[in-house]
Amino acid sequence: MKARGLALLALTAVAVTGLVWWRRRRAHPSPAAVQIGLADGSVRTLDPTDPATAELQALAAGVRDSLTGGA
Repeated sequence: MKARGLALLALTAVAVTGLVWWRRRRAHPSPAAVQIGLADGSVRTLDPTDPATAELQALAAGVRDSLTGGA
């Protein structure tokens, strides 16, 4: 009886671990929000469909490249 209980406990632990792993693997990450910090301390979050989002991402990539020396 003790071995059966231990086996049932181990099987339950494996099933729960598998379920958590499967759900995390299937989760779709949300797209990264583009935020702009303004001079007055407020933060504006752009909608991903806003045309300014793509332009800001391109500008940020240029700044990042210039800071790292283009590497």
